[in-house]
Amino acid sequence: MAKKVLIIGTGLGALSTALRLTTQGYTDITMVEKYHQPGGRLNRIESDGFTFDMGPSFFSMSYEFKELFDSCKMENPLVYQKLEPLYRVNFANGKTFNIYTDLDKLAAEFEAIEPNFKAKVEKYLLDAKNVFHDTEGIIVKQNFSSKAHYLLQLTRVPIKHLPHVFKSMWTELENSFESNEVKVIFSLVAFFLGATPFDTPAVYKLLTYTELQHDGYWSVKGGMYRIVEVIYEELIKRGVKFQFNTEINGCVEEGKKVVAFTDTKGNKYDADVFVVNADAASFRGRILNRKKYNEERLSQNGMDSCAIYRIPWC
Repeated sequence: MAKKVLIIGTGLGALSTALRLTTQGYTDITMVEKYHQPGGRLNRIESDGFTFDMGPSFFSMSYEFKELFDSCKMENPLVYQKLEPLYRVNFANGKTFNIYTDLDKLAAEFEAIEPNFKAKVEKYLLDAKNVFHDTEGIIVKQNFSSKAHYLLQLTRVPIKHLPHVFKSMWTELENSFESNEVKVIFSLVAFFLGATPFDTPAVYKLLTYTELQHDGYWSVKGGMYRIVEVIYEELIKRGVKFQFNTEINGCVEEGKKVVAFTDTKGNKYDADVFVVNADAASFRGRILNRKKYNEERLSQNGMDSCAIYRIPWC
């Protein structure tokens, strides 16, 4: 396949995209990165003989890595370590709780503050499980080309889940548990989304199911940055070119089509296919000059560019 590919950023989305493209026959791939090493937010620092992971310290849905490596025709080089307990929560009042995937152990943690906890959490998780599996193929694992496409997919979700869209996660928790500590702990998943349980739809209770029952949480032997290392090493073997300390600061358009990008040193990068693994809102505003993503409007709307999106084409 003769098409030339430029990938901006070397976060996990960019690295996995490059791996899939090489598997599909693309041989001319260049990745540019403003940092001195790959990884994006999944990175590390080294100091005085110590190594520290930056960004994520664990992950869920380990089967997604299996799918990636299987689809790219390579053995899974990662060694997982399952977390149990998942984490510990310390309250200002001195109370401490270990969060286990073993519901009997979890119930023992809360027996003094939440009557009949196990029955309540089993009911809560069953509902969350149904939400997850009823929407997984329709919403969770879908790419949407437009708002209309997204709304069309929503109509395929079983109507029994509709109430979860219109009430908050906190309201759902108040209807399910009595203890404030239990409600606070189960609401923590909302913060993973960059929101609060008061403005996050109850449908996201599915995240509690994914952490407690579906697949749990995992770390990687050797540190989370090992994920980046093994993919980077494989891409080097496959002939992918990397250019570090390179920051993209502009684009070249012909009509409404992007035909090239430029960096802060004045270099120009043309390609047949562009993949952008940068902060979505920031990149669309600062580099692509999309008016609705200007800094003033983003600030007024209370938006930020914390989430990383893979953008095949803008």
